[in-house]
Amino acid sequence: MSLARRLFVHAVLLGFAVLTLLPFVFMLNNVFRTNSEFYHSFFAPPRASRELAALAWDALRGRTGEVEIKDAEGTPRTVARGAAAAHWWDQSTRGIRRAWTVIRPYMLNSFIVSLSTALGVALLGSGTAYILARYRFFGSKGVFVFIISTMMFPGVLTLVPSFLLVKNMGLLNTYWAMILPYIAGGQVFAVFVFKSFFEGLDEDLFESARIDGAGHFAIYWHIVLPLSKPAFSVVVIMNLLGTWNNFLWPFITNTEGKCHVLASGLYNLARSPHASNFSTVYAAYAVSSIPLLVLFVYATKPFIQGMSSGALKA
Repeated sequence: MSLARRLFVHAVLLGFAVLTLLPFVFMLNNVFRTNSEFYHSFFAPPRASRELAALAWDALRGRTGEVEIKDAEGTPRTVARGAAAAHWWDQSTRGIRRAWTVIRPYMLNSFIVSLSTALGVALLGSGTAYILARYRFFGSKGVFVFIISTMMFPGVLTLVPSFLLVKNMGLLNTYWAMILPYIAGGQVFAVFVFKSFFEGLDEDLFESARIDGAGHFAIYWHIVLPLSKPAFSVVVIMNLLGTWNNFLWPFITNTEGKCHVLASGLYNLARSPHASNFSTVYAAYAVSSIPLLVLFVYATKPFIQGMSSGALKA
């Protein structure tokens, strides 16, 4: 490929990257702005950030004199540079502090539900797939076909029956109303991934373990699980993403609100008095995306390894 062609391709990719990241930049910009700035200077950088940058630049240049700021009523007053920096820092981070106060319990609920679901799906799905992949018994293929066939049913079709089942079990307004259905619903994908991976393991490993006297559980715990990290990465990451972003099911099974997760909590925030402060709303969106950004940074490599090492095979 010629140099001009490479430059053109990189320029096109850079343009698409800028268009993709522009909404995120806009969201972060609004985190630190006041409502007045939002209405009167839509794309301008936050004044508090500009004032903090100016104070930092003056400090580097050795300026130590007093500066003029305006209080909440708009009255100008002269203060020391340290007090001015504290004032602008307080104004810049006010939305983040308010948002964290509101969404903190929702984020804790999301962590509890998502991690419990991912662990339950991985353990139960891997155990089921291990039996179906490594042992042949009458009806084993039929069981697997039945499990996979449930993928044809759309989730909305089972919404009402699942809600009635959870209600009759007395699980409404509890974590179990989300965890148990999530674990049950995640078994299809988990069994499919784990079975495909387990079938690719060398049979000599299992024969050697049986000769050494290892039983079913010992083989599963000491041989299958250590070799299945790529498959576990795929299943856990997909379940974390699905449960963390789910809105409808947590919303309808938690009418009292004490077990609302982050998605339904953000919906409640948008209907609360805090919605009148744009920095609080945008800060809540930004803070709620941090766990998924961390997951993306640290889980991309094992996820790709799992996809390319046989966790999903045609």
